[in-house]
Amino acid sequence: MFPYERRLEQVFREVRESPLLDVLDQHRGPGGQGADPTGLFEMLAEDGYPLEPRLQECFFPYRNMALHWRAADSGTMLVGEFDVVSIDITPETRLDVDDLARQESDRALLSELRILDDISRGGEGRLATMRFHSGVTNPEIWFLDRYHDYVRLDLDYRDYLDNLFITKGVTGWQYLFADVRLGDREYAYVLENLRNMLRIFPDEFPEYDYAPLTARLEARL
Repeated sequence: MFPYERRLEQVFREVRESPLLDVLDQHRGPGGQGADPTGLFEMLAEDGYPLEPRLQECFFPYRNMALHWRAADSGTMLVGEFDVVSIDITPETRLDVDDLARQESDRALLSELRILDDISRGGEGRLATMRFHSGVTNPEIWFLDRYHDYVRLDLDYRDYLDNLFITKGVTGWQYLFADVRLGDREYAYVLENLRNMLRIFPDEFPEYDYAPLTARLEARL
């Protein structure tokens, strides 16, 4: 397996084997083992997207890998999901600008974004995206939430996946890397999920370090 394919498979296994979490959906898109990404990244570079080696190292051989879960205890607000797209596919995954543009000024930004993580199976309508410009080797990451502002994240594609492995895609984890005030009423649902994650996951998944995420949450209250 490729390293990041192995780590995504590990997240699948961790959530599936946890008695505290129930898996609602898990799937892999088209693709499979044996793919050699070298030629794919060469073609991307020829098309104007010469991605940094640190991003190329995140390649996994499926178009996308997805997981949707919730707490086994129905009284605990804790849900998560992700449907991440392989780095070599992201330049193809355009947004529906007409659907997402809330005002005319949104259209220029949205036309430059490509889907990285489709977070919609739970009905939340959120997207993590990459902002592609010709010649840019490490695109910006933007988080789109129909119920809040569209925000740039303090992450790149590799950082995004690295934190996805830790959070398992818990609802709203991306806001820990955005300039927002999570103590505001509009983020109450997100905040409850994040607090429950940081209460439960350190004991359930002790091999991960949750202290940096705790510090980020405290800084945004």
